[in-house]
Amino acid sequence: MREIIYNSHSPLASPRAFGRAVGLDARTVLRVGRQLFVRNLIVQYRQSVLGYLWLLLPPLVLALTWTLLSKANILQGEKPAVPLPLFILTGIFLWQAFVETLNSPLQQLTSVRHTLAKVRVPHEAFVAAGMGVVVFNLLVRLAVLGAVMWWYGVGWHLTLLWVPLGLGALLALGLGIGWLVALLGLLYNDVANALTLGINLWFLVTPVVYVLPGRYAALLNLNPVTPLLLTTRNWLLSGQAAPSPGFWMVAALASFGSLLGWLAYRLAQPHLIARF
Repeated sequence: MREIIYNSHSPLASPRAFGRAVGLDARTVLRVGRQLFVRNLIVQYRQSVLGYLWLLLPPLVLALTWTLLSKANILQGEKPAVPLPLFILTGIFLWQAFVETLNSPLQQLTSVRHTLAKVRVPHEAFVAAGMGVVVFNLLVRLAVLGAVMWWYGVGWHLTLLWVPLGLGALLALGLGIGWLVALLGLLYNDVANALTLGINLWFLVTPVVYVLPGRYAALLNLNPVTPLLLTTRNWLLSGQAAPSPGFWMVAALASFGSLLGWLAYRLAQPHLIARF
């Protein structure tokens, strides 16, 4: 494995050398990231009695809570076209994937922050391992969701072929924000606490467990998660092919933002190491 030397010079001062370094790191990221992913998956639930059931218990309990609140008419609003429990569970599973992706860079890098300057592994390998766990969790939840759809008699639609695109856009948005959060979170511990508060508030202004109210649709659509989540849920449950307004623009920005967030972290990496 090649030696990594950190210095204060901007990597973009020599674009060719920067590109060569990225290419060399890419092979290491794939190999080491796969090994770390397997280790993380085993360690994550090794000392847990319920084990991998924890993948499902929190979102299921949350879905049950919101379902009971809606059925008790405590929450007023338009009823969805599909069974309410399925509608809420789908939204929570999609939201969970976004939040786990957003949190992953900071969590993975914080767990190894005291060894980042000592190991010769690209930092992206740790994030790649965390993303592997996020995707694994998502696939397990989608399998459960498929069983719930069958239970409620929701038919299969051709729009299911578009679902990976919606999921990819959600993950790209979370990863782009996650890189920037990690950059700041490694410098200031307050960021992790503020992130938890911000995510809780973000959940309330995202139509995860309720139908998008027409009165506030324009306002809630300013939330970048809204068109991605609504469109992906429609592709999963209703077969509605037309995406929500703003979907393509947000999806494109999310893809660009994930690359931009990674680049910002990559450029700031030597300065972060100097602060540890």
